[in-house]
Amino acid sequence: MEADYSAWRPVEADLRPTSVALLHQVYSIYARQFGRWFCIVAPTSVLASLVLLIADDRIREIFKSFPLSEIAQHGIEVAQAWAWRFGSFFLAWLLGCFALAAIASVVNGFADEDTESSWHNDAYQKAREHIGALLLVALFTFIVFLVGMVLSEFIESSAVKVVGWVHYKRFAYYTGIVGYVVVASIVSWFGMAIPLIVTNGVSVWSAVKKSLELSGGFETFLFFLVIESVAGSFAAWYAVHDGLTLLLPAHFRHAEWYGWTVYGLSILAAAAIQPPMFIGFSLIAAGDFESARLVPRPQQSPHVN
Repeated sequence: MEADYSAWRPVEADLRPTSVALLHQVYSIYARQFGRWFCIVAPTSVLASLVLLIADDRIREIFKSFPLSEIAQHGIEVAQAWAWRFGSFFLAWLLGCFALAAIASVVNGFADEDTESSWHNDAYQKAREHIGALLLVALFTFIVFLVGMVLSEFIESSAVKVVGWVHYKRFAYYTGIVGYVVVASIVSWFGMAIPLIVTNGVSVWSAVKKSLELSGGFETFLFFLVIESVAGSFAAWYAVHDGLTLLLPAHFRHAEWYGWTVYGLSILAAAAIQPPMFIGFSLIAAGDFESARLVPRPQQSPHVN
């Protein structure tokens, strides 16, 4: 069955779909082709996790190479550790952008429609064709995210000075999550840039500006998608951990393979939660009706089977 994504596209800005209607559309598309979205996001999630694991291992080796009491004399090693940390974060971020580009190409009808061979479909073709632009958008949004987190930490530090650490520490974990969600929600205003680049071939700067314009009126929708992504990932991790604890005998938990099994399944479970946010970005980008050059070409009408 064909689902025409252009069905919800209005003729005037004030006839845009409500957040509730758009969320219904997102989850309908997500449920209808869950396997396809999972096949796109799972590989990038696994690669991102491997990158972070390698970086963590390298950072531990660096700090084991000298006593922490002599850290002031090892500025080069500390700089290397920071480079590994932020470099791995950026590579993981870039892989997420790559997955978004692949999903956008499917949502907008640029990928092979044969859903019987989801693992073999090359949904990443459009992403590879625009790898330079994806790299620039990933770098821009990553910097925006880092700046936002620094500001969040500054606000948190100011709050600690006002109320005192003794009173604040019980809320520190939760305020950290709130700060992360708020910053991620702001960064999501640029989430339509990659779909615009991949499906319409606009320049990076034009896509970034257009994404910010398109986010207007959809802030609540984007905020909900971010919450769903963050909360869903946490729930997926705990579901796998607690589920295996209940299903497997206690002595299995002491086996070396058990930890890796939990980690691997948790990554895949969290990956299954991410597609709705990417689908939402793609739908908003596809719903741009103000500029004819940004509307998908008629011969490539956005749809999936």
